Amino acid sequence: MKLGIAGAGAIGCHYGVLLQQAGCEVTLLARGAHLDAMRRGGLLHESGGTVSRIEVEATDRTPALRDCDVILLCCKMTGLQAMLDALAAVVADDALLVTLQNGVEAPAVAASVFPRHALLAGTAFIGARLEGPAHVIHSAAGGIRLAPWRQGTGDRHVDALLQALAAAGVPARMEDDAQRMLWRKLLWNCGFNAITAITRRFARDVAADPGTLAVIRDAMRETLTLALACGIGLSDEDMEKHIRVTLEMGPVKTSMWQDIEAGRATEVDHINGYVARASARLGLDAPVNRMLAALLHAIEAGGA
Repeated sequence: MKLGIAGAGAIGCHYGVLLQQAGCEVTLLARGAHLDAMRRGGLLHESGGTVSRIEVEATDRTPALRDCDVILLCCKMTGLQAMLDALAAVVADDALLVTLQNGVEAPAVAASVFPRHALLAGTAFIGARLEGPAHVIHSAAGGIRLAPWRQGTGDRHVDALLQALAAAGVPARMEDDAQRMLWRKLLWNCGFNAITAITRRFARDVAADPGTLAVIRDAMRETLTLALACGIGLSDEDMEKHIRVTLEMGPVKTSMWQDIEAGRATEVDHINGYVARASARLGLDAPVNRMLAALLHAIEAGGA
């Protein structure tokens, strides 16, 4: 199977090298110093105590993904529209597209650019970071959940993708309800992503601190209230499970924390900011999510 990783940062590279080692023909779409380093010396990959240097096929040319059977969209939500626009002229008609962005908006955005392609919504529960150009550290979890968003001829690749993920050692499963799956991940992100970036503390540590845990619960409670108002079947148990699992995690350095340190724009507008805006439209109040979004914007404006 030919597989493209569109937006091959830490998460994309992690899954890409595992799938390559499982026998897939993988092309990593990347840019900048990270791309240059991969071209010169391959990818340094650390996971589970194993350190490997792996030769990869990396490029910044979207036409290199023209013949891919499956394209995993692994860029940040902040760069998704530009990525989709760049891919629009090159993706094969029978390709399967998979969104792995944070938030709940990515599948609809992808469907608007690719109205006839098969599309899976996905969520990745993983701790991974770029320690430097072409140096990926996988620190926790790694499972992927997938759900059908729209059917198309590319659906013929779904079984092959699941088999490849299994062969790569990536826990993956299909779910029936894409919206519930996406909102369940949003619930965790609203609780943990921004507060770890603000405090520069790992997710397990802010979950273990009674003071920060109270803020986490309030942000998640607002998200849960909005989800229920939108007809999404989440419950208190989803929130409590997130907290229990996080307390048992390894040292997860969240995406917002990494973005702040790198001086990049965060995805807060698609996470806490999304909850604040959507709540306001429904006449609900989400002061904690609104506060977290405002604080992240203030940090962004002040520089890393």
